[in-house]
Amino acid sequence: MCVSPWKRIYIFCPLNFEVRFGNTHSCQCAQSIMRLRKIIIIILIPVLVWLITKYVLRPPNVRTLSSHFAHKRIAMIIAHPDDEAMFFGPTLNALRQLAIQTNLGSPALPETNLRILCLSTGNADSLGETRTGELRSSAAHFGIPPSNVIIFDDPRVQDRMGVKWPTDAIASLVGPYLTDVDVVITFDNGGVSGHGNHISLNSFAREFLSGQGEIQREVWMLKSTSVLRKYVSFLDIPYTYVSNHFFNSNSKTERSLVLVSDVREYANTRDAMTQGHKSQMRWFRWGWISLSRYMVVNDLHLL
Repeated sequence: MCVSPWKRIYIFCPLNFEVRFGNTHSCQCAQSIMRLRKIIIIILIPVLVWLITKYVLRPPNVRTLSSHFAHKRIAMIIAHPDDEAMFFGPTLNALRQLAIQTNLGSPALPETNLRILCLSTGNADSLGETRTGELRSSAAHFGIPPSNVIIFDDPRVQDRMGVKWPTDAIASLVGPYLTDVDVVITFDNGGVSGHGNHISLNSFAREFLSGQGEIQREVWMLKSTSVLRKYVSFLDIPYTYVSNHFFNSNSKTERSLVLVSDVREYANTRDAMTQGHKSQMRWFRWGWISLSRYMVVNDLHLL
């Protein structure tokens, strides 16, 4: 209850209460508490849904992955060092858990199970050599050995924000590493951030890996979202889960996957970024780590 200098009043005072003299402080206090309760409820509901989807429905992360990826050789194609941690953390954490379950508890992924193909060294700021080592350090957080991280440095596919890479150049580089691969994971046609290099990887996948492409493989794409959804962290989990499982026709044909990280897995992705990619840890990266949905949830769609 709220207490004024003149009179005691309960917090359930109606919003149209006629406020006079000493009662002013009491009713304002009551309304502030009511607003605070609403804010708490708005925050707690998504947290509750996160806990339910993660711990009550937790098995689907591994069980669903098992039905699609178990005993398959996987290649994740990214554009720059740090893409794996900034965007694909929940996917890599889920794949690691799958590997642990299928490899007698070993935390490392099998030698040929997953490899990362990075099309550039991220040399836009002349830090290519540094970032190459950082990518391998980050990958280790997800149980990926350095030998499974392949990084290209080709003049045709350099790190440039507004540049779309030629798909034939991408094919000539990654093609030899896909001959023994069953599944490819990469960006969708929005590239998550709209980066031209990211979008180029999707163009390559559509042209060379699907349909009548020269290197036909099963391709899963990371779904891009609106700016609003991108920066609401775990608050986007309820919408992602509901929209993919109840309003997405792809989910009915098992063409859509939602992978949610728990607190421990989120911390692992955060560490992969902060400890692995130290040269990239400027102030706005901390904003991404704190606010981005891609740190806690990935929704993949089959091409």
